Amino acid sequence: MQTRAPEGQYRVIGLDPVDTLTWPSGPLWKDCETFDEARDLADRNEESYAWVYVYDDAGKLLYEGGCHAQQLERIQKLNQEVPGENKTQR
Repeated sequence: MQTRAPEGQYRVIGLDPVDTLTWPSGPLWKDCETFDEARDLADRNEESYAWVYVYDDAGKLLYEGGCHAQQLERIQKLNQEVPGENKTQR
């Protein structure tokens, strides 16, 4: 999968642990004119895909989101609520 966007654009790629490459619609793959447009698209799709990435025209990762990131944030928040007690291991 090519992460490098066309010159002057940003590529949004959304993937899921269930093989999205075999879905009829395939993975999320869209090129956007601006970073803001790309990040907005990524944020709107983060509940649909485990991983959502935004790359620039050099193939550099600029933004990462997706439902896996949300789950990690929730776990970290739970672990910080009660010092010394790991609520994810109950």
